[in-house]
Amino acid sequence: MVNIREYMKEREKASGQEQEKNEEKDSFRKKLWVHRGKKIFSIVGLAALAAALLFGYQYYRKNLVYTGYDVLAVAELTESINGEYKAYGDYILRYSMDGISCMDKNGALVWGQAYEIKNPIVDVCGNYVAVASLKGNVVYIFNKSGFQGEVKTQYPISGICVAGQGVVAVLLEDSGYNYIKLYDVYGTELVKIKTLLEGEGYPFAVALSEDGKKMAVSCLNIVDNAIRNTVEFYNFSEVGQNYVEQMVGAYKGEFENSLVPEIRFINNNTVCAFADNQLVLFRMKEIPELITAIPIEEKIHAVFSNEAYIGLITENEEDGLMYQLQVYTADGKPVAGISGKKLDQEYKNAFFAEKNLVLYNDYSCEIITMEGVERFSYTFDKNVVLLKHIADTRFNLVTPSSVSEIRLK
Repeated sequence: MVNIREYMKEREKASGQEQEKNEEKDSFRKKLWVHRGKKIFSIVGLAALAAALLFGYQYYRKNLVYTGYDVLAVAELTESINGEYKAYGDYILRYSMDGISCMDKNGALVWGQAYEIKNPIVDVCGNYVAVASLKGNVVYIFNKSGFQGEVKTQYPISGICVAGQGVVAVLLEDSGYNYIKLYDVYGTELVKIKTLLEGEGYPFAVALSEDGKKMAVSCLNIVDNAIRNTVEFYNFSEVGQNYVEQMVGAYKGEFENSLVPEIRFINNNTVCAFADNQLVLFRMKEIPELITAIPIEEKIHAVFSNEAYIGLITENEEDGLMYQLQVYTADGKPVAGISGKKLDQEYKNAFFAEKNLVLYNDYSCEIITMEGVERFSYTFDKNVVLLKHIADTRFNLVTPSSVSEIRLK
């Protein structure tokens, strides 16, 4: 009996110890989960705080207003040339009737080429630059290393377009006939298309895709003694081999009451026809497909684009203001924040810089976000011949006598 009692006591004692151990384990688990919960909460809280700070910083940066600028570097131009300036990637082009030169952002000469051209026309795409004499017979081709080759034509030149690998499309005029010819960088003829005004039409404007495999042409036709505009599309890859003269599409009815003085590949697969009363967008991966036609009621003063946006400055006399902005995405949707914004002066130049629109003329500059926030408005004390975006808030400011690198402040 004694042994049984002692056994029961030992058993109760062991059971109590086991219960204490289990309670200790449960207590440890609870403490562990509390600790883990606090740690997770801290991590989530820190992540949320970091996201909020990042969002706040981005919002601050996007809506930051600048009132002036600092000059980071300046280079005086020793030569006095009454020429034109053009942005060229990280570089600056300066050209005139006597030659063309390429400068870096510090104004240092990268390369130069002398020539004699009465009416130079210049086109840039990627690494390549083409310079021709309007109504002349020579096209000069350059890349970032300098002169690469030239094209000599039999007939007078009325227009050019260069692709990103150096292929050049040239519009040529002849009595009764006209030609569209493509040449490689060495001057070898690749494609020849012959047109007649009372038939195929007079080539009015030409555009090449960046890879040089696709081409769009605006042509004037005479139909029933009236002038009509047609936009034609060509594909020089294997797809186009199955079509006559590799023309894979043509649109006439869409331009029955329009003239298309300019046409562009805004990216490698999207074409915009800038008509006098509308914008017409096409998707052309291989064969053209109409995306949308956007009617423009006001007189178009200027057009500009990049791979993501298309912009217009139209004349508008409401409220005493002469001009207003219209901005669209590459698929033709209006950008609500900035479209319809009134401008109180004429701007000769406009370009997109990241999520901003930069407008400038000889002495004034305005920078507006896609949300319509005016970030910078300034009047310069020197004649501005080129304003080029470098990165972030840094720009090249070019005057007839200097090249400066500036940073907005």
